Amino acid sequence: MKTKALKDYLLNEPPVSAKALYDILNNCSRSFKIFCILYTAMNIGMFDSLSTPRTVDELCEKLGIDPNITSNVCKVLADLGLIEEKNGFYKNTEISNLYLRTTSPLCQYHVFKNLKNGFKLWEKLDNILKNGPIIMDEEKFFQDHIHSHASEALCGELQRTVNIIAEIPEFKRARKLLDLGGGHGLYAIAFTMLNQDLKAYVYDFPDVIEDAKIYIKKFNADRVKFIPGNFFTDDIGDGYDIVFFSYNPGGKNPSLVPKIHTSLNDKGLFINKHAFYHKEELSKNPLLDVEWNLVAFSGVKKGKKIYSFEGDLTFEEYIKLLEKYFSIIKIIDAPDFANPHLSKLGNTLDSKIIIAKKIAS
Repeated sequence: MKTKALKDYLLNEPPVSAKALYDILNNCSRSFKIFCILYTAMNIGMFDSLSTPRTVDELCEKLGIDPNITSNVCKVLADLGLIEEKNGFYKNTEISNLYLRTTSPLCQYHVFKNLKNGFKLWEKLDNILKNGPIIMDEEKFFQDHIHSHASEALCGELQRTVNIIAEIPEFKRARKLLDLGGGHGLYAIAFTMLNQDLKAYVYDFPDVIEDAKIYIKKFNADRVKFIPGNFFTDDIGDGYDIVFFSYNPGGKNPSLVPKIHTSLNDKGLFINKHAFYHKEELSKNPLLDVEWNLVAFSGVKKGKKIYSFEGDLTFEEYIKLLEKYFSIIKIIDAPDFANPHLSKLGNTLDSKIIIAKKIAS
């Protein structure tokens, strides 16, 4: 480059302002640092300690942490509305007591951990771009996410979903329910709480089931049992009054529809909750499409778009197939049941709940 041109960069402002770029970088920088503070505060038990008011010195003595840094961490958390200060004493606000104490039934620690693990995966993006996605076992992938999904579900989506379904007359008469690919089993547990005559069965991979047993014990759910297996290749049982199928690789796969139909009693309900793609729909979220392709399964083959798998039907195709086996009772859109988004795998996006009744054979 000529000397005169180089001098121009020193003496004249750039022809395009850097503000738009710096706004993006500022948001990235600030958000990352706040996340690190939140994750660390949970990890060291800060929110547990601040369930009762403490000074910075008392907090540091209890946790064995540096008072200078802790003082500023407390100020940041107070600015975020997660703790409050009065006369030199800090304590949790209501939202922190509910979601950030490790002893709370609604503790979101596993969601933080899931986000942190996702960041580690994103750090490998350059290598993935050159060498392809990281290959993971499908069962291991879902096992790693089970507790995060459980914590997220408890923030409102589970409660809204089960209450929608509980209003259906057929649910009130149901005696046997299958939670297909049910993971943590919280939906099955909630369903049995809303119908005292209902027995529920959670069908999932064996290792996933082992992790899910903690929730059966936690909620003393003696009418919920587990069935280990792979629903693509194994028998799923029969005699069900309801099959509930939520956020799963087979959710839009045509091969499972007749299998589910056969497993149901006459006039039984099939309830499908998934993010469907409409015909000609290219993407729901390009950023999450990237995240979706950072990992490939050694079992089921994924599609290029988030929550898409090889062999999936579009929403229009799926409804057409369902109508060969079921009568559609109701379709509920995401705003009526979904949680807020976290910009990560697990977002509800524009999912739908399809409630269908079996047509007698």
